[in-house]
Amino acid sequence: MPGARIKFDGRELELGDEIITCGRAGDNTVAFTDDANVSRYHAEIEHRSDGYWITDLSSSNGTTVNGEVLRGDRPLNDGDRIVLGGTSELEFFLGAATANASESPSTPASLPTDVPVSVSTPEVPGGVPAVDAAPAGGIETEAAAASGGSKTLLVVAAIICGVAVICVGGSALALYFGGGSKCEAKAVITKPEAGDTIANPVDVEVEAENTGCVAKAVFTLDGEEIASVDSEPYTTTIDPSRFPELSDGLDHPLQIILLDEKGQQIGQPQPVQLAFETRAVDKPSPTPTPEITKTGGPQTTGGSKTSPATLLDIQTMSGELVKQFRGGFVYNISNKQFLQEVQKRASEYAVEGFFDRAAAYRDVINVAYVKERDLDAPLGFILAMSRSKFIPNKQGDNEGLWQMSNAFVTANAYNGLCGTETISDASQNCAAKASALYMKAIANAFDNDPIYSAAAFGKSPQDAAAWKASLPADRTDVWNTIKGPQEREQLIRFFAAGIVARNPLKFGLKKDRSLDELYRVTL
Repeated sequence: MPGARIKFDGRELELGDEIITCGRAGDNTVAFTDDANVSRYHAEIEHRSDGYWITDLSSSNGTTVNGEVLRGDRPLNDGDRIVLGGTSELEFFLGAATANASESPSTPASLPTDVPVSVSTPEVPGGVPAVDAAPAGGIETEAAAASGGSKTLLVVAAIICGVAVICVGGSALALYFGGGSKCEAKAVITKPEAGDTIANPVDVEVEAENTGCVAKAVFTLDGEEIASVDSEPYTTTIDPSRFPELSDGLDHPLQIILLDEKGQQIGQPQPVQLAFETRAVDKPSPTPTPEITKTGGPQTTGGSKTSPATLLDIQTMSGELVKQFRGGFVYNISNKQFLQEVQKRASEYAVEGFFDRAAAYRDVINVAYVKERDLDAPLGFILAMSRSKFIPNKQGDNEGLWQMSNAFVTANAYNGLCGTETISDASQNCAAKASALYMKAIANAFDNDPIYSAAAFGKSPQDAAAWKASLPADRTDVWNTIKGPQEREQLIRFFAAGIVARNPLKFGLKKDRSLDELYRVTL
């Protein structure tokens, strides 16, 4: 599509066949490094046979196109206005570029492909940065005036800062309240930069001024003090081997806090968000936690075996999993606790042989779920994987691939199309029909949202509708919306089973193939 281009921050970038990535991390094609509301890898623009498409990469604060929330992906049209995180804007155009337009990324004279475009986004008055992100670049701490109304504001700001510190770090930084200091010192962290990944020891470099009234500089990481310096130059070294637990694919804030002679904090520091890569470092083994499940089906007790996939891997694979479903639903699946729970459960499903077992039921699942009930093709397979690992043995009152009780199926007439077959039959034809009919009712209660439907498995359609009514209208933040222990357990198992089933090699299953092969023709 000749002449396609995007315009941002007074620049124009001509588009070719390369995928254009947009986000806060510096290695994106278009890097909004100074915008706290943009996720590290927020969205991408891709050339397809029918034009250019934009895809939101499960960002925290979402993407809009012409004011409409982007759910999944959509084609771009001439003049479309794209806003990332509510603050960083791009425009898509077709036709001849303006005279000062940049060349294609593949043209060395303008924008080489290995040089990302860094965009500095001005602060939005009244804007509130995202919780999981922070401004990039230099960090300043600055004293405010301490008289009249401004002093009152400083006290309020100090309280807010202190509460935030307690919530994030929780220990030593609770001492650093204040903010009423008259010292006008400033300190700017110049290295490392926001969005950097720390894989080896790195020196923290700081530019400071008016430091005559500074008694101490404290460096914190994730809200915990890691070093303190009594005089200039204010510097320390970050050694990632000290923080193996931070190799989770998430951002972690580095701050410098200046204190005056009275121990009062000077100004309000802002963090530099860093990622850590310490997979080469031996991590502490997690304490085994027995699993308690209410969903039925053959379950095993969790042991000390951990998944070979990092939290970043888990997040990436989970994002790819939800893209398999229709409806363009957007989910924030970056919550660290959620990813850790999925990571633990994944090791339970990483057992060779699931593909061959699933293949035996390919046709009955595809017919029941897709042809007869028009449900998303992956739903029946991933549900079966999560609930039985494709082993239909009876466990208590539950049986079949989806571990449903015969009493529940019969009482609600979900076996109405089974004839003389039952959900315990070896063919699992009746079990597939019954579970698909049941899931269709649950999906209807949740407006065909597959993730919440999976979490509601076991509820009656009436109870599912009542549960939905109790949830907030915005259900994007899955982990903080689904709080019931049984619903969370099913949510975790659904994702854990799904990412293993779709990425067997990632979990060391060399004899298994991706479950996608069994329903790809129906997508």
